Amino acid sequence: MNAISRKKILVRVPNWIGDAVMSLPALMDLHTGFAQADITVLARPAIADLLRGQSGIKEVIVFAHRAEHQGPLGLLKLSRIIRQGAFDMAVLFQNAFEAAFLVWISRIPNRIGYATDGRGWLLSHAVPLPPKQSLHQIRYYQQLVQTITQVPSHDRVPRLDVRTNPSVACQQPLAEVISSVNTLWIGINPGSVYGSAKRWLSEGFAEVGDRLVKDIHGKYPEFSAVRCVLIGGMGEEDLGVEIANQMQTRPLVLSGKTTIQELLDVLTRCAVLVTNDTGPMHVAQALGVPVVGIFGSTDPESTGPIGENFCLIREQVRCSPCLLRSCPIDHRCMTTISTDQVVRTAMARMDRIIDCHLTRTSIG
Repeated sequence: MNAISRKKILVRVPNWIGDAVMSLPALMDLHTGFAQADITVLARPAIADLLRGQSGIKEVIVFAHRAEHQGPLGLLKLSRIIRQGAFDMAVLFQNAFEAAFLVWISRIPNRIGYATDGRGWLLSHAVPLPPKQSLHQIRYYQQLVQTITQVPSHDRVPRLDVRTNPSVACQQPLAEVISSVNTLWIGINPGSVYGSAKRWLSEGFAEVGDRLVKDIHGKYPEFSAVRCVLIGGMGEEDLGVEIANQMQTRPLVLSGKTTIQELLDVLTRCAVLVTNDTGPMHVAQALGVPVVGIFGSTDPESTGPIGENFCLIREQVRCSPCLLRSCPIDHRCMTTISTDQVVRTAMARMDRIIDCHLTRTSIG
C-alpha cells in the first residue's frame, strides 16, 4: 500500500465525541505513515467541528446525517461529493455497515476496516477484529492503522490543538468565563447522553461544587473568585438547572448551550473538570485540562483517558462494568461513591493544578 503514500486518504471517524477523540492517535499514526498524503476526515457535524483544523487533517467533509445526507438518497448525494475527492484509500474507524457501503459506492479502490457488521465483502482489506476485551479503544484504532502502514504504533495520547475564536468572548454568557480576570473556574459535567447508568448523583455534583469553591477559595487567596461552570450536551439543560438549584454557591449554567467550539473555549479556562465518563471528559484531557473522572457502568481499562492529567474514581462492585444504558437494580456502582472521595481526589491535585493555572493566566 505504500504506493499510494503521496495520494489522498479519506478517514471515516466515529460518531461519538469521546470515540472521535480516542481516534486521534491513530490519525496521527496515519499521518506519520503517509507523510506526503492528504488526509480528509468524513464526520458528522459535531465531530467535524471538533476536528476541523487539527494537525494532520487537510480537509473535513460533513456527513449531514439528519439533513441532506439522510436516507438512501442522501447517501447517494454524499457519495457523489466523495467521488469528487478522487480518494485512493478509505480508512474506516467507524464499524458500521453503512460506512463500508458508502466508500464502496463512492468507488474508492482501497477500503480498509475491521471485518464486522457483515461488511467484509465491501472492503478491499478486511482486517480481523482484535480481542477488544484486552485492548483500549485508542489502541483498537491504532492497530487498524498499523495494518496499513506496517509500522508499529506510537505510544501516543490524544491531543487537541487549542483554537481561539475572538467572537466567542463577546457572547453572553460565555464572556463570563472567557473574559473573566482573577477567577478560577471549576468545570462540572454531570450528564451523559449515552444513559443514566453512567451518571453520578446530581446532589453529589452539587455538594462537590460547593465544597471545592469553598476549599480552593480559602487556600488560594490569589483569586478574587472561585466559581463552578456546569457543562453538558443538548437535552441536559434541566439537569444543569437542577444541580444549580441545589448549590449554595452560584454556578454558571452552560448545559446544552454551547457549540463544540464554545465548549473548547470554556474547557481551556477550567483548572479542573469533574465529570462522568462522557465525551467532554475526553475533550478536556486532550486539551491538557486536569480531569477527575467518575466511572460506574463503563470500563476505564478500555475507554478511560490515557495520560497523567487524569484521576479515576471508581468503586469495585460485582456487576461493574455492565455497559448498560440504565441500571436495572440499585445503581450501586455510583451510589457507593462519596462526595468526600471526589473532593479529596480533586484537592490532592490542586497544588499542581493551581500552579499551572497561575502560570497560564499570569496571576500572582
